[in-house]
Amino acid sequence: MGGTGSGNYGGKPTIETALKLDLYNLIRTGSFRPGATVTGSLAWTNSDTGEQRASIGYEAHMGEERGWVRLCYATTNHWNGQTTQHDYTMELTSTPQPLGGCRWWWVCPRRGDLVSKLYKQLYKPAGVAMFASRKAHRLTYRRQRQSPYDRAISQAFKRRQRLGSGGGIGDPIDKPHGMRWITFDRKMDQVEAAEAICNVRLLRFVQKLSWS
Repeated sequence: MGGTGSGNYGGKPTIETALKLDLYNLIRTGSFRPGATVTGSLAWTNSDTGEQRASIGYEAHMGEERGWVRLCYATTNHWNGQTTQHDYTMELTSTPQPLGGCRWWWVCPRRGDLVSKLYKQLYKPAGVAMFASRKAHRLTYRRQRQSPYDRAISQAFKRRQRLGSGGGIGDPIDKPHGMRWITFDRKMDQVEAAEAICNVRLLRFVQKLSWS
């Protein structure tokens, strides 16, 4: 299970820096199987370095309408190095679908709401080391913590990467092999629009500094 780097963006917890248990993905990949009891392990890696961030052992039972998942893992206090063992069970439930069948949900152990994903923050005290819903952990999205300039920069680089460019803002971009010119021109318009926003915001920032 992939992940991003450890730590919190801007010192505040975000979705991107937490470990995630996506129930639908776990069912899709066969880690959890409706009508069966399955044991196994899950691991999260840093998508940039490939290093393992965390791992857990689990036992998942899914009956006809309800189920449970037992999680076993250890956490280490980031400040004093103390290790805590965790072993607890979380509830699964299902709701019927209009065209037949059912949809499975986690029951958040802290709020009781039905959610498809649970999260756990890294480097936090034992009191918040349990997997729970996004609202229970008060997690937000990284983009909500970014300034308008940061968002513009992120968008500009994201659009450059889609064209296979590793250069900086304003650097030339070669048309990818096999891409139609009409598609390349359209994507270049998007890149230039995003970079224009970056340039405007940077100019305003410089002007503000010069006036202060």
